[in-house]
Amino acid sequence: MAINLLNLEPIKASTDLASYTSFIYGVPKIGKTSFVHKLYGDRVLFIATEKRHKVLVGANVQYVSNWIEYLQVLAQLQNKKIKERYDVVCIDTVENLYAMLETYILSKYDKTEFGQVEWGKDWVDLKNDWKKNLQQIERLGYTPVFIAHATQVTTKIPVSGVLQEQVNDTMTLVTDKKTKEQYYQFEKYVPDLKDKVMAPINKMVDNILFMTVTTDEHMNEHRVIHLRETLQWQAGSTFEGIAPVIPLDAEAYKKAVTDAINLIDPSQLKKEKESVGLQEEQLDYDALMQEARELGVQFHKANRMDEVNRIVDEVFGAGNKLTDASKEQVQPLFVAIQKMKEIL
Repeated sequence: MAINLLNLEPIKASTDLASYTSFIYGVPKIGKTSFVHKLYGDRVLFIATEKRHKVLVGANVQYVSNWIEYLQVLAQLQNKKIKERYDVVCIDTVENLYAMLETYILSKYDKTEFGQVEWGKDWVDLKNDWKKNLQQIERLGYTPVFIAHATQVTTKIPVSGVLQEQVNDTMTLVTDKKTKEQYYQFEKYVPDLKDKVMAPINKMVDNILFMTVTTDEHMNEHRVIHLRETLQWQAGSTFEGIAPVIPLDAEAYKKAVTDAINLIDPSQLKKEKESVGLQEEQLDYDALMQEARELGVQFHKANRMDEVNRIVDEVFGAGNKLTDASKEQVQPLFVAIQKMKEIL
């Protein structure tokens, strides 16, 4: 598409909730998945990494048990009919999907742990594949939503870096024995993810929602969503005027977003947003190896073996042969075959 700055239109904020990407985390069993289902209804496809959605009546859930199955889902998301059916794709949960990618990368190089491949190619592939295949959801036209668990970490901040109104009874004043500098020490809720896992997600999402249980002055418990960052938890929203904390309820969240949107100049708003039951599939090593041989013959006849060698180097690493793939490498074998089919 040719670029013409004379035709450039100013950005307008969408009033459609499904236009905004979200990262949702919280304590176990708080209701993260149910919240997403109530928020988007049958317009959300859950890519589930564990079989715990049996009572989520009416939800569209595709379970994946490994990285290849996740890639298969991404491939089917390109289907026009599927695009008409779903607006949102929810990864539930992020940490499990990342573990599947780690297993896949180790299988690709036939290794048992990271750091055993020359030039750190395994680490590079892990980083690149994670980022690329999360962003692919958005590239295909869907709104990604990510779900993860929460954990607490001990945090220390110098007294000089804390405003007096931020100090509360959960914070302990400590003094460094060597420097004599004083710090406030406290527990902070953060996603239970390594920085390298969270980094690409943090750059993608508009809203980070932290879900937890709090108590009122009568010691009654309430489930809430925190929408603004504090010293005690990580959160945030693209909407400047949104309420900092609301009840954990889909309707309450819709209202909070609507109220925040209404603070925007109406002339700067736009109304529109920029049954597929995938069957779990076991990869047949023998069938894939036979298919690889047949494809190899086609490439050989077309005098295009250099392209095959390039694919094998990319998927298995330099110096390997496609037909030498072991049964433990069935996932990267599948990927290599898909790449061969694409360029034929």
